[in-house]
Order: sequence, then C-alpha cells, then structure tokens
Amino acid sequence: MSVDRTPPQRLTFPPERRVRRKVEFEAAYKRGRRLSDNLFTMTLRANDVGGPRLGLAIAARTIGNAVARNRLRRLIRESFRLAQHRLPAADIIVGAKPGARSAPDPVRRQSLEALWNRIASRCAPSSAS
Repeated sequence: MSVDRTPPQRLTFPPERRVRRKVEFEAAYKRGRRLSDNLFTMTLRANDVGGPRLGLAIAARTIGNAVARNRLRRLIRESFRLAQHRLPAADIIVGAKPGARSAPDPVRRQSLEALWNRIASRCAPSSAS
C-alpha cells in the first residue's frame, strides 16, 4: 500500500497576494471588468505577478462602524484565501453594496463564492487553440 507523501496545498494569504498601492487600485478601476450581485461588486484586471491578488474597498458609509467593516473584511479575506487556487492571475478589488450591511454571514459567504466562481469560469484560459 503506497502512501501519498506530497504535502497538501497551503491556502495562505501572504502580503504578495494583496493589492495595496493606490495606483494599483486606480488601474483596476480604470481598465478593469466589473462583476456584481446584490451584496458585492468585484473589479478585476489581469496582472503579471503570477496569481490573484485581493484589494478591499469597504466604505464606512455603506457598511457602518469600524467593527462591522473589519468583520466584513475578515470574511472577504477568508473567502478569497479559500478560493485563490482556482482564480486567474488578476487584481480583484472587492467593494460592498448597501445590502451587505444587513445580510447574515452565510448569505455573504454564498454571494462571495458565487462571484469567485463567475470570475474563475469567465476568466479561465480557453482550452481551444
């Protein structure tokens, strides 16, 4: 009986997977594609760093106080961390819509998962040559 000794793929969220600079956000907004649903909007722009990167634009006016915004940011980062292995090499900026303020966490997670799936299916490399 053989045992697979390859280590499992680690799903971390290191600093190189984050969009941080203002010029990167502006470039994504200016030349990126948008996907959205009732809770979130995602702007994505292809990058050349070899993997997906996440940027967060969670407005106080939309979500509320710092506790609510930080909780939502943690939820989005965790969702991205789990989905990143199937996403294309792109800068993805996530913004929240007013509906995200009152939505329960399971609904938020479903919404994010559906958007990650749309990104993965629409932006996947074509198998036809």
